[in-house]
Amino acid sequence: VQIAADDPLVVVQALRTVRRLARGTAGTRWLMAGFTRAPGPATHRNLMGQLDGTGNPDLADPAQRSRILLSGPDAPAWLAGGSYAVVRRIRMLLEHWEGLPLEHREQAVGRRVADGAPLTGGTEFTPADLDAARPDGVPVIAANAHVRLAAPASNGGATMLRRSWSYFDGLRQDGTPDAGTLFVAWQNDPRSAFVPVQRRPARTDALARYVVHESSAVFAVPGGAEPGDWVGRALLAP
Repeated sequence: VQIAADDPLVVVQALRTVRRLARGTAGTRWLMAGFTRAPGPATHRNLMGQLDGTGNPDLADPAQRSRILLSGPDAPAWLAGGSYAVVRRIRMLLEHWEGLPLEHREQAVGRRVADGAPLTGGTEFTPADLDAARPDGVPVIAANAHVRLAAPASNGGATMLRRSWSYFDGLRQDGTPDAGTLFVAWQNDPRSAFVPVQRRPARTDALARYVVHESSAVFAVPGGAEPGDWVGRALLAP
């Protein structure tokens, strides 16, 4: 169950209400709490200081929304109209990251810190020109830059809808921040979206040396329910 609101007081109250209503049927095994700017915009700055969520697909077109988010024809019948969510807890090595020169941080991501625009120019939502090169032939966006390795054009068109939150859980025993991002990505099939996109950055992404992937899970999320019905009935009902 994912609960989100502009006001953290509302989130806590909703969580307590859900737990109370589920008593005797379901219990809480684990919980992660995150935050973003309120009200939550399409993009926000993560704890690395970078705008997050800029490269998300435009889902205004129902056909595009169905292709990217809704489970495909080979999914089980109970998942019709549903989706898959990949969730990862990614700790950021902030003290190491913040000690880097601004140019180094921008090259690792492939975007300017100030406005989120790609290093090839424009505004935050200008598509990155992955073919652009300097006069000496060196790519403007480095070969190991995060935006290059995660781009659909670099992964056979693999596309996800990312909606992540920051977290800060105080300090670790060594005095470094226990902080990072709760990465959430929605897609119609992890095998053709998240998995191929993740495999390439895992090997060469410049950001990899500044983060630690602490936990990961894939969730099958049933579609919504019609009036009088309930979510997951096709899977859970006897």
